[in-house]
Amino acid sequence: FLVVFVFIVKRHQRIGFQRDHAAHLRDINREEILRSSGELHSFENGEAFLSAEHPYAIDLDIFGQNSLFQLLNRCTTGMGKRRLAQWLLSPASRKEIAARQDAIRELAHAPDRMQEFQALGLHFKDEKNNTLPLIQWLHDKDKELDKRHLKAAAYVLPSVTFALLALSIFTGMTIYPFLGAVALNAVVLKQVFNLSQETSKKAEASIKSIKSLVLLIGQVETSKFRAEKLQEVQSHFLHQGYSAATEIRRLQKILDYLLSRANLFYVIINTLLLMDIHLLMAARGWKKRNRPWVEHWFDAIAEREALNSLAGFHFANPSFVFPAIAAGPYHFRATSLGHPLVPVAERICNDFLLEGKNTMSIITGSNMSGKSTFLRTVGLNVVLALSGAPVCANSLEVSVMQVFTSMRTQDNLEEHISSFYAELKRIRQLLDRLEEGQKVIFMLDEILKGTNSKDRHRGAAALIKQLSRLDCTGVISTHDIELGELTETLPNVENYSFNSKIVGEEIIFDYKLETGICRSFNASKLMQKIGIELQNP
Repeated sequence: FLVVFVFIVKRHQRIGFQRDHAAHLRDINREEILRSSGELHSFENGEAFLSAEHPYAIDLDIFGQNSLFQLLNRCTTGMGKRRLAQWLLSPASRKEIAARQDAIRELAHAPDRMQEFQALGLHFKDEKNNTLPLIQWLHDKDKELDKRHLKAAAYVLPSVTFALLALSIFTGMTIYPFLGAVALNAVVLKQVFNLSQETSKKAEASIKSIKSLVLLIGQVETSKFRAEKLQEVQSHFLHQGYSAATEIRRLQKILDYLLSRANLFYVIINTLLLMDIHLLMAARGWKKRNRPWVEHWFDAIAEREALNSLAGFHFANPSFVFPAIAAGPYHFRATSLGHPLVPVAERICNDFLLEGKNTMSIITGSNMSGKSTFLRTVGLNVVLALSGAPVCANSLEVSVMQVFTSMRTQDNLEEHISSFYAELKRIRQLLDRLEEGQKVIFMLDEILKGTNSKDRHRGAAALIKQLSRLDCTGVISTHDIELGELTETLPNVENYSFNSKIVGEEIIFDYKLETGICRSFNASKLMQKIGIELQNP
């Protein structure tokens, strides 16, 4: 009956796993449908990765509600999400971008395997995704196990205990020697009690991550890859007959037993066989054997998950293209460039060119005409391109550059900083980066908007002239059409505009980028529409 019971339990677990796996695959595809329709509010937004000091993350909606992270993220582990966030927060090298693109193409051409990998990670998804206790445990010294008598006791005392029990049963010898041996076992176990408790706590904090690793690494080990990047990831798990998945399974079994310490049956077995000592020694041996590799495993799985996310994004957006990464600096050439977070039915695309050092584009336009959205369109596609992902365009050629934005500067009452001074600090950060020699592409929206019109024009004109002498390129949007006159004295500055039409009581926007200074304005009409009674001059 015991054998039959164990068989039925194992079969039940296997069928339960298959059921859960099918449910995960269903949920993954439901999420893909939501993403395709622009419904991102239910997805993890990655706000934990936001920093107010970052050169573009806040302005370009990299994290938060309706963000790029929500559109891209298909990771199931904390380390995978962190790696994806890192890729979005800093540009990769030209060589690394090419390697990621090749890997993403390969993964996207096998969508079943791509979704299988994601579904495997969902079986033991832990919202905390806590691998830190495991890393700490790997470096623990476990000095309690250095006592020589413990190892001897682990093998000698259980033998003596069972021998005394057998003598008591079969020869009629008094049971007191057996009870004395059990008491001695308890005394010995007390010496490792604190270590057992501590190890159990760390195991409990990491066990879901470990079980998830078993499944994820197992799939990577058994796959065949063509892309060099994917082969490199796989090499961290398989080398010279060594299997990371096998080793992780061994650790999982050890930790599962330790987590059973509160079970009454385990307490009995532990007292008789000194199981705590055997398990702790097995765990110590595992650490000694695998310590050099574990952090590489985590790093490789994070890499694989980030690649899987971008591959899912590529598969879900077949019209997006992989950009060409220019060898030289300060180059941006796009055709039919669109905002990746705007639904297809509403997306308006434009061609755009920034060519060469010191080149700038001044974009003028009326209210709500699309200036800020266009700046984000340029910035987001550069971020996608330099992370290795496909971009929302028919074609894009871009250099490896540091994106920098100043768009959503806000006051800070706690630090007594006005919005105007916050913007000045932001511009100072840009100038500092340029003085350090960074190759920057910037997007500045309505610069110096927090002061009077005379000072704003004077300061904005001075900043544009200063930037035109520095090694950089970028886009500036403004309502100040007089700034467009700078093109007469600055040959490397070009004018573009977004225009609108007033038809009766309606303001019509086409959101198409045109050359030259804006010809139409709508502020008066907008004020009238909300009820402000304007007097004729």
